[in-house]
Amino acid sequence: MLQRPPNGDRPVVPVTEPEPKAMPADGPDPRLVELVRLLARRAARQWYEKTMEERRAGRS
Repeated sequence: MLQRPPNGDRPVVPVTEPEPKAMPADGPDPRLVELVRLLARRAARQWYEKTMEERRAGRS
């Protein structure tokens, strides 16, 4: 059985673009900040609900 390279017959061309900076000069991406806030609220809500369920189960 013949083995073909993963990219077919085309040659591999290296990327010559510079790497993006990890942190832009004007601060963090506002979309990421909002995502972190959303995830934190969700985690806090889940923790609170779990705590309340455990308390209810302890009373019965």
